[in-house]
Amino acid sequence: MIDIADINMVIDDRSLAKQHPSYRKIYKTVNTVIDGAFWEHVKPVNGKNVKLIGFREHFVLGVEWKETTLFKQYEQELLKKPNVQGCRDMHELIRLYEEKYDALYHQLALEGIKSARHNVDIEPIYIYIHGDGRFVYTSGGNHRLNMAKVLGLKSVPVLVRGRHAEWQRIRDEYQTLGLSAFEQKYPSLVEHADLQP
Repeated sequence: MIDIADINMVIDDRSLAKQHPSYRKIYKTVNTVIDGAFWEHVKPVNGKNVKLIGFREHFVLGVEWKETTLFKQYEQELLKKPNVQGCRDMHELIRLYEEKYDALYHQLALEGIKSARHNVDIEPIYIYIHGDGRFVYTSGGNHRLNMAKVLGLKSVPVLVRGRHAEWQRIRDEYQTLGLSAFEQKYPSLVEHADLQP
């Protein structure tokens, strides 16, 4: 479980996997140690999260999907691409969101976000962990993460898709040093979610 507020970096690993064959393996695995140029694609989360804006418009303000900022973007994307979210036109997209995501939002409002660890029916929310321990959001589970933000949830269960090689070195050092020595060397990291049992 991590605090949603601590997810302040993002990487579009799905697009990277399509553009760079060397990243496909990263995108398809979990708990991978990653070094090199992959991390150059990490960016700060900005305030222009169109999906979050669209979800707030729809779920909080009651705006029809087709009138949301999100669907205005989807409409532009459909002019350039053969499909968006697996849909070939706006009617399919609207039906998908009305049938799948409206139901998912109401389920999350009642039950919160459940862990995907032992449930194959739940798509995990994936993260990477940067060299300094910052959480980097990925393409997996973004609908649920944004719905959690709209609902005001404070924390979400995640699966780690990959860790920066430097962060893995710190994790290994935690195991080698033990809690007391590690706390003296890295006092700000002792409570990090990825170091908890």
